[in-house]
Amino acid sequence: MEECNICGAKDAQRKARIEGVILVVCDNCVKLGEEITIIKIKQVKKTPKIIEESQDVVVHYFFKIIKTEREKRNMTQEELARKLNEKLSVIRRIEEGWEPPISLIKKLEKFFKIDLIEKVEKKKINKRQEQRKLTIGDIVEVN
Repeated sequence: MEECNICGAKDAQRKARIEGVILVVCDNCVKLGEEITIIKIKQVKKTPKIIEESQDVVVHYFFKIIKTEREKRNMTQEELARKLNEKLSVIRRIEEGWEPPISLIKKLEKFFKIDLIEKVEKKKINKRQEQRKLTIGDIVEVN
């Protein structure tokens, strides 16, 4: 820290123009003149932001797996629907390839003791930040 050019205080951090001269002054002495704002230029790195996400994904051909598991246990679609407390039409649609809500997929996983959901790690680049042009506000910091 510098000394105030007017009173000698140890905490002089501001600049002011007093009678035509720019001086380093403390908070008390800054009111004796016109304060000068300090402009700092900061360096900006223009690198795209990488976002890592993990996502639950239903395995490919889950409907074939469900049908195979049901047939292994010698169950009809009606029996499976009754045991899961679901409608027969829902079980038919699932075995035809319709992807049900995750809650029903988890219910099927638990019933058959199989895995139908897998975690997939994705990295994606935030393109919005990549395409953004620099403005004067990005590089100038006014105190």
